[in-house]
Amino acid sequence: MAAMSTNRSESLLYISAWILLSSIVIVFNKWILDRFPFAITLTTYHMLFATISTQILSRTTSLIEPSPEMCPRFYTKAILPTGLCFSMSLILSNKVYLYLSVSFIQMLKAIGPVATLGACWSMGIRNPEPSLQVLLTLLVIVCGVAISSLGELRFVLVGFLIQGAAVLFEAYKNTLQQILITGQTRLSTLTLLYYFAPTCTAFNVIWVLIFELQGLQHRGASGIGPGIWLLNGVLCFGLNIASVTVIKKTSSLVLTLSGIPKSILLSSMDMMLYRTPITLVQAIGLSIAAAGTYRYSQLNSSSTGIIVLDKKKGDAPLYMRVADEESQLQDEMTQR
Repeated sequence: MAAMSTNRSESLLYISAWILLSSIVIVFNKWILDRFPFAITLTTYHMLFATISTQILSRTTSLIEPSPEMCPRFYTKAILPTGLCFSMSLILSNKVYLYLSVSFIQMLKAIGPVATLGACWSMGIRNPEPSLQVLLTLLVIVCGVAISSLGELRFVLVGFLIQGAAVLFEAYKNTLQQILITGQTRLSTLTLLYYFAPTCTAFNVIWVLIFELQGLQHRGASGIGPGIWLLNGVLCFGLNIASVTVIKKTSSLVLTLSGIPKSILLSSMDMMLYRTPITLVQAIGLSIAAAGTYRYSQLNSSSTGIIVLDKKKGDAPLYMRVADEESQLQDEMTQR
């Protein structure tokens, strides 16, 4: 009982740190994008900072231990998809601030548990099992988000679609990370970041060359000092570590559910800092979504953090089958 209480306290500490860091980074990035409207370049800088930081840590400390199961085939099947989903979720999540207010974006993020559960089910994680009660609860969340959208005074369809895509990519990114750090591979938080940060950076560079290079060439100095850039990079690196740690200690679904109190906090900050109005209809919609999310967390509380894969080997995610095959090959080589 004492151990369980300690684990809950530890998880609550990590979740609180993630909410605080995430809120600070979102407001910070919004401030930068108001002066430097290149979301992909900003995201590329964050991932480059994480790449350099993890490379330094791997060479100077024992915090990062390369996985013995890492081979070209496993990297292609597991790390590349994670890096791509992470790249797209970061880019789209920053891009949307050029179209929508912080408060409305947080309301749209309330749909996250629905997307995360869909991603988990599609990848063989039955947590919780599909049921009418679960589906009805998810429907309440969707209705709440829909009501919030109807009450938005500055609705922009492009921004709405971008945020929807960002939620979807983030759901699959979180699910992939959960399997990599709690499944057969059991990568540590920093080790996972060590592997997918360079991949994410490479994808981002491609998007910068395609979409933002011309704008960067024709734009003068942003007026943002090197100290501000350094602080932003450090905070984002800390946020990446915090988010992966929450997934490792709990689950990808808990990380998504924790976004509800963060959304309320950010909506309040947006009202104070940017004087963004929130209508009564939006408040009602967010309340409905929050109530549905709370109910969903109750349904999922008995099994949160446990990966339940289909028993058949063929139903498991491909990269987990690859890891299992690699382990078998290593065992056979050892026996020989």
